[in-house]
Amino acid sequence: MARLVLKFGGTSVANVMRLEHVAEIVKKEAEAGHQVVVVVSAMAGITNELVSYVNALCPSKVTPEHDVVLSSGEQVTSGLLALALQRLGLKSRSYLSWQIPILTSTSSSQAKILEIPTNQLECCLKEGSIPVVAGFQGMTKEGRLTTLGRGGSDTTAVALAAALKADRCDIYTDVNGIYTADPRLVPRAKKLKTITYAEMFELASQGAKVLQARSVELAMKHKVKLRVLSSFSESEGTTVVEERDKVEGTLVSGIAHTQNEAKVTLMGVPDQVGIAANIFGCLSENQICADMIVQGCMQDGKSDLAFILQKSDLDRAVPLLEDAKKKIGFTDVVIDKEIAKISVVGIGMRSNLEIATTLFKTLAEKSINIQMISSSEIRVSVVISLKSMSVALEALHAAFNLDEKKA
Repeated sequence: MARLVLKFGGTSVANVMRLEHVAEIVKKEAEAGHQVVVVVSAMAGITNELVSYVNALCPSKVTPEHDVVLSSGEQVTSGLLALALQRLGLKSRSYLSWQIPILTSTSSSQAKILEIPTNQLECCLKEGSIPVVAGFQGMTKEGRLTTLGRGGSDTTAVALAAALKADRCDIYTDVNGIYTADPRLVPRAKKLKTITYAEMFELASQGAKVLQARSVELAMKHKVKLRVLSSFSESEGTTVVEERDKVEGTLVSGIAHTQNEAKVTLMGVPDQVGIAANIFGCLSENQICADMIVQGCMQDGKSDLAFILQKSDLDRAVPLLEDAKKKIGFTDVVIDKEIAKISVVGIGMRSNLEIATTLFKTLAEKSINIQMISSSEIRVSVVISLKSMSVALEALHAAFNLDEKKA
């Protein structure tokens, strides 16, 4: 008998019919003799709807009340799935974060899990019941509800798997596993049988939406065996592993992209000690993350400072930057929303110097201009014009020999 944590995303629980289908998947695992803990997201589209409500009333900052509203979607789903399981003759009950409890930090919308006592869930499993846990939500020691960031139900599932010492954590979604690129944009993308934690973390961090990056980091830290598969097919999915066999190894494992970011350029920033700390400290205090920071050439004691932000953060970031402009004395804030970030990821890049060359050469051959560049040990990212994104993805996928070979 194995102990499994099964997490179902928003598309898997989008309506009553799909909830009934998910219940059948859970039943199959339970009838195989496994102990099963289920984690659910809100129904597809619900969280976006809730975000629109809170932004209409409080667009400039994130407060604890945002978390109260946004966490309600998972509450509905957990109750409904417990009902669906009971209808199949299984013992089941729903759990909200405060009932376990899932204890977190106090950061609104980006709380970190601190501790998960397992007594409640262990008792439920011992009684032969299936706990259905509302993902994405937690609570502070002071009793305030918190949320774990978009995609946070993945983190809930992995954290529970670690706390309960589960044999495996299965993440059910609407794709058959991890692909070398988004198959909706790159038709010749192929499904990976395995991928390393490090590669998956980079892909998730750079825009691949299959898993939340924080959940991969947590799985890597606690050595949680992770599998990504579809709730709509019998595919075996993709397993996230520590290391792949050398015979499976390739230089590049996948290409991630995102079009949800905007380029921000601060013009004429004074060359003075502490200026960057003031600018990015202000953003950080308001839970706004800047990425790919590039400083231009110095001229007359001033330079341009460019970085990218999530488009969803712009409404809060722009007033902060305009205020900083008055205090610091730079000349302008220029926003470009028509950009895309493309990231080439692979463990094999550590020892290969040709990856960046191939990337830059391929884009040049397609007359695609690179606006920004950043890299890590296993990743190279570029910012390009949004209109060139599809062409760039297909060209790079072919250049790195990732295309699915057709018979």
